[in-house]
Amino acid sequence: MRPTLMSALALFALAAAPGRLVAQAAAFQPIAASEQTLVAAAELRMPAAPAPGLEPSVGALMTQRARGNQRQGEILMIVGVAGIVTGLVAHEDLVTIAGAGVGGFGLYRYLQATH
Repeated sequence: MRPTLMSALALFALAAAPGRLVAQAAAFQPIAASEQTLVAAAELRMPAAPAPGLEPSVGALMTQRARGNQRQGEILMIVGVAGIVTGLVAHEDLVTIAGAGVGGFGLYRYLQATH
């Protein structure tokens, strides 16, 4: 079953590839940025020092950091569940166990961030 699947995927990849695969352009293109690009980038650049009223407080930073850890935990739990389902569908024990490990670590991170 697997050789048939692999050959079908390879055939699909070849059929979906563009007719001409080119690694380099035929014409010379300079690597350096143009003057217009440099001027536009300079106009978009942030000031070197933040304004005094815009500095976040320590409490806001801690809340933001906890939310980041909580979000990372949620993402890891989702990836873990996807790994478990993939392992069960493909009958691969290693993928199922790895998915459970990632999901468990995500749960740990989520619970640590909510305390």
